[in-house]
Amino acid sequence: MCLTSAGVSGITMEAVRNPTGKEQRRMNRLLKCIKNMKYRHRLTLLLVVTALVPMTVLALYGHSRQSAMVRSSDMEDMQSIIEQTKESIDSQTAVYNSLLNYLTYSPDITEIIKEKSIDNYTAYEKYNQIADPLLSVPKSYHDAINRIQLFAESIQVEHEYTLVPLAKMQEEWWSSELQDDVRIQWLVNLERKEVAAVRMIYDEQTLDAAICIVLDYDKIFQPLMNILNEENGGMVTDEDGTILYNKSSLENIEMKKSDDKDTALEKISQECAYTMAESEENNWNFYLYKSQRAISGSVRRLLLEEIPLMALCCLITLALGLAFSRIFTRKIEELTRNMDQVNHGSREVTVSSDSEDEVGILINSFRRMMDEINRLIDEVYVNKIALKEYELKALQAQINPHFLYNTLSMMNWMAIRSGQMEISKVTLALSTFYRTALSKGEDMVTVETCIRNMEAYLEIQLTMHDHNFTVEWETDPDIKNEKMPKLLLQPVVENAIEHGIDEKEEGDKKLFLSFKGQGDDVEIIVRDNGTGMEQEKAETLVTYQAKGYGLKNVNDRIRLLYGESYGIQIYSAPGEGTTVIMRFPKEIKNYEE
Repeated sequence: MCLTSAGVSGITMEAVRNPTGKEQRRMNRLLKCIKNMKYRHRLTLLLVVTALVPMTVLALYGHSRQSAMVRSSDMEDMQSIIEQTKESIDSQTAVYNSLLNYLTYSPDITEIIKEKSIDNYTAYEKYNQIADPLLSVPKSYHDAINRIQLFAESIQVEHEYTLVPLAKMQEEWWSSELQDDVRIQWLVNLERKEVAAVRMIYDEQTLDAAICIVLDYDKIFQPLMNILNEENGGMVTDEDGTILYNKSSLENIEMKKSDDKDTALEKISQECAYTMAESEENNWNFYLYKSQRAISGSVRRLLLEEIPLMALCCLITLALGLAFSRIFTRKIEELTRNMDQVNHGSREVTVSSDSEDEVGILINSFRRMMDEINRLIDEVYVNKIALKEYELKALQAQINPHFLYNTLSMMNWMAIRSGQMEISKVTLALSTFYRTALSKGEDMVTVETCIRNMEAYLEIQLTMHDHNFTVEWETDPDIKNEKMPKLLLQPVVENAIEHGIDEKEEGDKKLFLSFKGQGDDVEIIVRDNGTGMEQEKAETLVTYQAKGYGLKNVNDRIRLLYGESYGIQIYSAPGEGTTVIMRFPKEIKNYEE
């Protein structure tokens, strides 16, 4: 089966429009993640992206402009350096050109060249007294000069190295490269590391003499060598394109001895950028080239300098985005938390707003709604409390305290007469317990009455438990007359004995009760050293509705009477026992009032 190019293109476009199942699932997960993201986080993301996109565009544009400026600056610096180097070498060659001109037109040198029929003795004296100083003294002032030679037809016998017969000029390495020209000619020998400046002197059309200054190659090109490093290279060519000097530490550029200027520049331009300067003294061309990697390194260094600034801008943008999103969504989050608290049973409205925007309208509507709900709940609670009071009073009315006390008194007398002192003790404790519990039908009792009630209750419990645990008391005399709801502490103590002390199998069993004042509040602590439990489980005891009158009922009763800020706190840990802290305000009014 064959497919045309149009058919393949159609299939590709169809695949783009209809992604695979895996891509679709990945897209769905991403959309779900964004959808479930908190509003504040989405707003932060939107603000950050909105700020970063134009900032990134500006940063990229600015970086490209600065990169172009850095590259242009590097090229200008290279041009300036090669110009200065060229001028330094030109200044040297100008000195040697002047020296050649001076020697060429010197009367003493001209006399030696013209006198062709001079005897050897006279020639020797003239050479020693006149020629030698002229040709050897400049060497002592210029360390780049290797030697100065005069080749002349009038010289018959070679005098040291300074005066040479013209016929022997053909033996010099530079003679074959000379042109018929009276101007100074500069010649370079790479193998011998020498540079020659030659000037030929003609008598009409016949070559009569030549003056040559042989210079040290390295010293002549020392200014160029001084500017070279691992990232660049230098080259010098003559007007014919011959390479006179080339030095580079760059690994990617390999020059051959047979390469001319054009071939070398082609290799250089592949890896480097170069600049050129033309000599004004000897028609040499100077080139300075630098690797593109080194120039890019300057751009990279610029980028590295920009990165901290860009990172700081990103951090500032992120901080501002977080701050603004927090400001914009703070009231919405407070409203959400308040609604969650209402969902878990709280009826207090903690969020408020005086703004007239959409969020302010929503918050005020929620407040009005909760006020109405609280009003309706309060009406229901008042009715329930009144019903409970009537039921409690009806239950108390069924109990004849005088009949109960007389019966317990008779049982106590019978136990004493029979010598059963333990039974007598328990009977008296039971009588005290019911007397303090009933409290003549009043709903509020003093802390002192509560303590007496607990002493009687614990006396009965100790007898029932064969005194297998001890009780420690800590009471504050200043709070004994403070009022508190009756029958508030007995469920807590009973719970500590039944689920704490009774379940402990080894070691001393202790129960600790504390009645103290804490500022404007009364604090009652019941602590056992029983088996204990996880703190998470302990915190659920005040929300769990037991079959009987449990801790939840005690907590609800306190909060109903005194407000949400009071109630029971439970702290526990496995093997360390449980502590129950009960708080209510001082100087409370009688419930009936």
